[in-house]
Amino acid sequence: MRVIFILLLTLLLCSCGPHNFKYEAADSSPPQLVVRGEGRVEVTPDKLQLRLGVVTEASEADQALTENNQRMSAVMAMLVDIGIVADEMATGQFQIRPEWSLPPRPTPANWQRHIVGYRVSNELWIVTTRVALAGRLLAAAQQAGANQIGGLQFTLADPEAHRQRAITLATEQAVREAQTLAAAAGVTLGPVQSLTLDSPGGSPGPQLMAEARFASADAVPVATGKVEVRAAVSIVYRLGKEETPIDKNE
Repeated sequence: MRVIFILLLTLLLCSCGPHNFKYEAADSSPPQLVVRGEGRVEVTPDKLQLRLGVVTEASEADQALTENNQRMSAVMAMLVDIGIVADEMATGQFQIRPEWSLPPRPTPANWQRHIVGYRVSNELWIVTTRVALAGRLLAAAQQAGANQIGGLQFTLADPEAHRQRAITLATEQAVREAQTLAAAAGVTLGPVQSLTLDSPGGSPGPQLMAEARFASADAVPVATGKVEVRAAVSIVYRLGKEETPIDKNE
């Protein structure tokens, strides 16, 4: 029994050697500093998206379609009068579907459903840079015959240009933090080992303001707010040797 114990102890001591060696090798690698910076740019939106829809119902499909066509034509004519051009309008969805009867209560065993009417829906998407028309569009669309209005969104016509600015701000912030940390720790910054464009940690989007920006008798009060564009970067520096403090007594 004593011989077995000695053998086990010997094997355990031998197995510890390689692990300690690897740990020391890892510690001997050049020290690094990892910093992360975020940049945010608030921009006034210059692009408007809006969905206008006309839904009609009638006992006959032709009747429902005719009424829908008339109302949508009036909506499109209104858009032209306001200043929306043909390239800024696009049909999103068009549908004709039957409306079926509902079962009575209690439902007879031989009951069968039948068509009681038809429903026609036509959807029009508006994409324009004339953001100032938002309030008038909402009011005039309802007056012209649209009975489904939604999808209002304020965005940017060229978000990439503002994103480049956010990336620049994020990089500058990361560099400043690295310089501050290195100076406080008494070390020098070496070459950049890696530079990564990260996720900003939040999806950019419009932040609507509380007060109305457009308000008149012929317009719905609308606030465009600001669109926040974000970017984040990570920088890995190799650290140099610690700076030797200067003895003021010398």
